[in-house]
Amino acid sequence: MYERRINKVRVQLAERRGFVMPVVIFGLVLMSAAAVAALLIAGDEHRSGRAMREASTAFYAAEAGLNEVYAQWDSLVGAAVLDLGPSDSLVLDWRELDGGGRYRAVVLRWDVGDQPMYTLEVEGRGPGVLSGQRKLSYSLTAMPGPGMGYKLGECCEAPVVLKGTFRQSVPDEEGSLFHSGYDAHPPGWYDAGVCEDTLIDKPGLIIQDTTGMVLDPEDAVLEGVPAIVQDPQLSDSLFDYFGEHTWQDIKDRAEIIIDTTGWVYMADGSNPVKVDSWLPDVGIEGTEVYPRYTVDLMTGEVLCDTNHPLNWGSDDPNDPCFNHFPVILSRGEVDLRGGPHYGGDRFYGQGVIILEYNEATMTGSEFEIEHDANFRGVVLGKGCMEVQYGAQFYGAMYLDATYDGITCDKSHDFFEECDSDDEECSGNTRIQWSQCAVDRALFNSNLMDLTEVTIPEPGEAKFLGSRSFSEMLR
Repeated sequence: MYERRINKVRVQLAERRGFVMPVVIFGLVLMSAAAVAALLIAGDEHRSGRAMREASTAFYAAEAGLNEVYAQWDSLVGAAVLDLGPSDSLVLDWRELDGGGRYRAVVLRWDVGDQPMYTLEVEGRGPGVLSGQRKLSYSLTAMPGPGMGYKLGECCEAPVVLKGTFRQSVPDEEGSLFHSGYDAHPPGWYDAGVCEDTLIDKPGLIIQDTTGMVLDPEDAVLEGVPAIVQDPQLSDSLFDYFGEHTWQDIKDRAEIIIDTTGWVYMADGSNPVKVDSWLPDVGIEGTEVYPRYTVDLMTGEVLCDTNHPLNWGSDDPNDPCFNHFPVILSRGEVDLRGGPHYGGDRFYGQGVIILEYNEATMTGSEFEIEHDANFRGVVLGKGCMEVQYGAQFYGAMYLDATYDGITCDKSHDFFEECDSDDEECSGNTRIQWSQCAVDRALFNSNLMDLTEVTIPEPGEAKFLGSRSFSEMLR
C-alpha cells in the first residue's frame, strides 16, 4: 500500500517534468525569433536611412551641378551649344564633388516651331553602393539681345506705320528731308558693341491709304524696301491691341507722364517738374532733359537716377544712363526742342513714347521733335507726329493719326517732316529706320515682357523658370 502511493507520486512528478521542458523551449524559440526580427528591422532601418541620406546627397549633387554648369555656361557649354541642331545633345561627363557626390550634365536642344529651346538635365549620385540617383532639369531658351528684332504687336515694321495722312515737304533752299527704311545703326552704338552686324531693311512707309499722301520728290527722300506700302488692313482694332495686350495694358506701363499743363512727373505722381508751357503747347528744351545720377553710399558707384522725370537716358556708351529707356505717356501737344535756336545744346532723348488718346473727348495728342532735337526709340499711339527743323529720329513710329484734338485735325496733315509755311524749316531732317534703336528701347524698358521677338540664333541661353524633378533609389 505504501509502495503504491510512492509510485503514484513519482508518476505525477514525472508528468510535471515533461510539461515544463516544452514550454521553456517554446519560449526560447519565441525570444530568438523576436531577437532576429528586431535585428532584421534594425538592419532595414539602417539601410533605409542610409539610402535616404545618400539620396539626399544625390539631390544636392544634382543641384550643385546644375548651378555650377549654368554659372560657367560660357566656358563649359556656351560655344558647343552653337553647334547643336534640333534633337542634338551635349554630354558633360561625371564630375566628382568634395562631399563625395558626383553629377553629370546633358544639354538637349528641342525646338518649338523655329524657336530654339533647350533642356539642361543634371543627374546627381551619392557615394557608396546604396547611392541614389536624382535628376533636375531646367528649360532654357536662346534669348536675343538688342539687334535681334523685337516687336510690340504690329509695331515695328517700318520707320513709319501710319493710319491717317502723311506729308513731307521742303520749302525752296530750306534744307532737306531724309526718310529711309534701310536699316542703320544710330551713330556710336555699333562701335559700342550694342548693335548686331545684321541689318534688317524695311519699307520706308506703311500707310493705310496712299491717297492721303503729299510728297516732295525734289527736296525729300523717301526710300525703303519698298519705299511705300499701302496696307488697307491697318484698322482701328490693330491700334487697340499689341499682341495679346490691350492699349490700356501699354499705357499702364508708363513711368513718366507729360501733362497738358506743363508738368512732367513720375507715373505715381512723384517728383513733379514744371517745364515751359505755352498752352496748348508743352515745350521741353534740351537744357531740361539730360541724365541725372545718384551715388551708391556703400561703393561710391555712380548710378543712373531713373526716378527723375526729365532723365531720358544718354547716347554715351560710357554713361550710367546709356541703358535707361523710360516709357513716357504724352498728353496734349508736346514739343521736344533743342539746338541754338532755343539757347542750348541739342535735345537728346531715348525711350518709348506713348501718345495718349482721350476716349471721352475722342481726341488724340500731338508730339513734335524739332530744332536739331534727337530721339531714339519708339513712338506709338493715337495722335499726330511731326519731325522737322533738322531733327533726327532713329527707330520706329506706329500711329493711328485719325483723331481730332487741340492741334490734331482730321482734315489736316497728321504727319509732316517739315512745314513749308514756316520760315524756320531748315536743316537736314532725318527719319531713319533702326532695328537696333527699336530693340534697345524695348529690351531696356519695362515693356520687354510684352514684346515678341524674331527667331534668335541658338547660343545665349536663359532659364525660363520651369523646373522638373525626378528620383530613383537603388
